[in-house]
Amino acid sequence: MKHKTLSMEHKIHCSPYFFIRVVAVCFVAIFMFYVSGFVFHVFAATAVVKIDTVVEDVNALEGTLILPESMRINEIQTGNSVILFWITTPEQVGNTITFAGITPGGFTGAYPVFTIHGIFTKEDLEQAHFKSVLALKNDGTGESVPVTMSLSFVAFKDDTELPEEFTPTIATDPNIFDGKYFLVFATQDKGSGISRYETREGRWGWFKEVESPYLLKYQKLNRDVYVKAIDNAGNERIALVPARTHRTWWESYGLFAMLMIIGFFIFYILKWGIIRNIKHKT
Repeated sequence: MKHKTLSMEHKIHCSPYFFIRVVAVCFVAIFMFYVSGFVFHVFAATAVVKIDTVVEDVNALEGTLILPESMRINEIQTGNSVILFWITTPEQVGNTITFAGITPGGFTGAYPVFTIHGIFTKEDLEQAHFKSVLALKNDGTGESVPVTMSLSFVAFKDDTELPEEFTPTIATDPNIFDGKYFLVFATQDKGSGISRYETREGRWGWFKEVESPYLLKYQKLNRDVYVKAIDNAGNERIALVPARTHRTWWESYGLFAMLMIIGFFIFYILKWGIIRNIKHKT
């Protein structure tokens, strides 16, 4: 009884210190959560690079965006860009982002070129500047025209839309892949932009990352070809190119027939072993 009383007194004596420690840990946790939330919600931002041609009709653009050292870029997206085909996809190298692309048919007015996501402030955007900007007139002369480039904050929107529908085409050219059949494909994604393409020849197997034009493995064109377009948000769209010729029955069902034969032999061996054991016991 005396031992229990001393233990209870010890617990009561230590309880204020224990309470102080718990309060201190909770305070530190709340403070860190608040600080992290402040950093990510205030300084995590999205900005858009825009071009304004005013009245000029332009079909090609190139340039370089110079960033201040304090500006940290996590991702660059080309979704919703006025540029349809990139010659140099916007990519950060050091504190510069170089870009170049064309838009057949041209465009006039103000349009987005690409967006950047990262940690930066209004002051960082004010220090950023463009150099070596070249825009070509859409009249066949290739004459350069003055345009205005800008960088400004924009509200970030999650991309939940699939890449646009597209139709891959099988082609052949004596100057490409030694005249062998190849696949050409391209599509657009107005949300986050296209990240990569993957293909699979045949109904079974795995997709692999490829680029257009893609040399077909099965030159007899007797396999369905699947092309998967994946955007930067992970959304996928698959396009099917049906086989032009049909395989013989043993090519189509060869694997199935082989499995059937193997299964038959396994069944026969097991059956033979069971019968033999029964005869041995009797």
